[in-house]
Amino acid sequence: MTELSTVDWLEPQRSLAPVPLAGRIALNLDVPRLQGEVDALLDRHPLIFDSTKQLALQMRAGSDDPWYESCYQEKDIAPEESYDTLIPELRGSYLADVLASFPFPICRARLLGLTPRTCYSVHRDATARYHVAINTSEHALFIFVEQDRVIRVPADGNAYFVDTREVHTAMNGGRDLRTHLVVAAAQ
Repeated sequence: MTELSTVDWLEPQRSLAPVPLAGRIALNLDVPRLQGEVDALLDRHPLIFDSTKQLALQMRAGSDDPWYESCYQEKDIAPEESYDTLIPELRGSYLADVLASFPFPICRARLLGLTPRTCYSVHRDATARYHVAINTSEHALFIFVEQDRVIRVPADGNAYFVDTREVHTAMNGGRDLRTHLVVAAAQ
């Protein structure tokens, strides 16, 4: 398994140089506080879908369904960068502080839960993602199929760049729901 290393923030959509599959951005978040706030939020607004559970934290202007509109596949939603406004209920929350702590503009911030003993289909995303593990285990992994690499994102209060433009899957071989905060860099 690959250990994640510290790298400077990258602009993967604009970079001409090869981009690593993963790297750490030091955010030094309070993980227990984040876990508590996410648990309280999910009591009010549940994750949708069966195995790939999601809840939006950012919306686009004029959305009729701010908590869930951006949770569908990229081909079925507005352009990712249009989801750039914090959902009003989150103003003044620790989650708002967490999103503001990224050293670059972000979009399409969501909570993603991966059900225990579940694996995504192998796919690639249109843009790279940044992951903050909220609840995870040593059995929650990213698998980069073409690079023959396995990466684990620790719940250590930092964000991890994960180049999901590469063919990959994510699996949760653990017994509990894996929850990540996932954002994209705004273009």
